[in-house]
Amino acid sequence: MKLKSPDLSSVLVDNREQFLGFIASRIDSTSDAEDVLQDFCVRAITHQKQLKRNESMVAWLYSVLRSTIADYYRKLGRQGRLKQSYQQQTAALVEHFSTEESFASFCQCMHGLLPALRPDQAELLQKLDITDGDRAEVATELGITTGALAVRLHRARQAIRTAMLNSCTGCLTHGFDDCS
Repeated sequence: MKLKSPDLSSVLVDNREQFLGFIASRIDSTSDAEDVLQDFCVRAITHQKQLKRNESMVAWLYSVLRSTIADYYRKLGRQGRLKQSYQQQTAALVEHFSTEESFASFCQCMHGLLPALRPDQAELLQKLDITDGDRAEVATELGITTGALAVRLHRARQAIRTAMLNSCTGCLTHGFDDCS
């Protein structure tokens, strides 16, 4: 009489608490341990054909489990490095571009280019972008809806962008720090 080997899913279910205990002894967070357990189960099911006939299923599962835990820590390390890199890049950008200084020099360039625009576009940019006016008030003042105001503002910004690209060719290469 030949004994039938246990089904993988039943071994996973029967040994769930032992697997979770093994993971919890290596990972502090309970929710992360549950996530690793789930990743482990998926990995075990998808790679079950790698199990050799004469190999113990539970021993094989523990080797898959150790590999899953190692992958968790590699992923955690990668996330930490990405977060640190992002923070360094953000700090470098903040240090490089002082918002008030950049905006002040940018506004000086804009003031010089406003006369090149249509008067209604120049006025709109002056009220909304340079002096940071309220859109609802400006729309009411002009007798239009806020949607129509958004369209006009978009067109005015396109016009100033075109004017800047045409007159500030050096700024494209060296940045908008010095508009002299």
